[in-house]
Amino acid sequence: MIKISPRYCQMLLAIVSSSILGPTASGGEISLIPEGNYAPFYIKEGSSSSEDKLIRVKSFLLDVNQVTNEEFRQFISSHEEWRKGSVSKLFADTHYLQHWGQEGKEFSSSDGNKPVVNVSWFAAQSYCESEGKRLPTTDEWEYVLNDMDKNKASVHRSIMDWYAVPNRELPPLVNRPKNGFGISDMVAVVWEWTNDFNNFMVRSDARDSGSKAAFCGGGSLNVTELDNYAAFMRYSYRSSLQGNFTGRNLGFRCAKDK
Repeated sequence: MIKISPRYCQMLLAIVSSSILGPTASGGEISLIPEGNYAPFYIKEGSSSSEDKLIRVKSFLLDVNQVTNEEFRQFISSHEEWRKGSVSKLFADTHYLQHWGQEGKEFSSSDGNKPVVNVSWFAAQSYCESEGKRLPTTDEWEYVLNDMDKNKASVHRSIMDWYAVPNRELPPLVNRPKNGFGISDMVAVVWEWTNDFNNFMVRSDARDSGSKAAFCGGGSLNVTELDNYAAFMRYSYRSSLQGNFTGRNLGFRCAKDK
């Protein structure tokens, strides 16, 4: 009898599921992400064994691509509270959709398939909810990025290159390469919102609490890879955000429970 490793089965399931699910009702592709473990960048204090340091991620669905300008425009057409100029500063800062023009001329046809940016966490969450979805958790997002450690060095290098020189112009999300889970552009296009984006770094009162969680040099005490500068930057960026913040390199994609 031929034995097949669990890791190989997970990879096979990801390839098969992405081809089965295909486009959703809204037109975007979605892929089934199989259940599995990954070693998170930040670990809980007191973890000792290698098993304690692993996070189990349940199977879920994830959009293959980030949400595009055209998809977000369609959302706004039926959710007028999210129109540019109509959103309270509590839910989006003054840069919300600043790359769009006036209503009716929001963007050129060539920009329709590019990732929507300058959207707040609140706007992204509302969009996903309108689709019967949600934002992915940070663990889900990092698990998909980890991609079972495939091409780890190449992924790390592309992240650092992108951090050094951000995109001058965003690419159309058409025929983009996919990772082992069938997901495109987890890095090197835009930063992405996660549901719990600011839950991993220390709070402002952490120094007083006696916690050794990450801040300044103390951050190295709770991380799994001291030389993973890309992950340091990723988590630091997330911790700097607030729900109403927007950014010209900050977009999102949606997830869904199975």
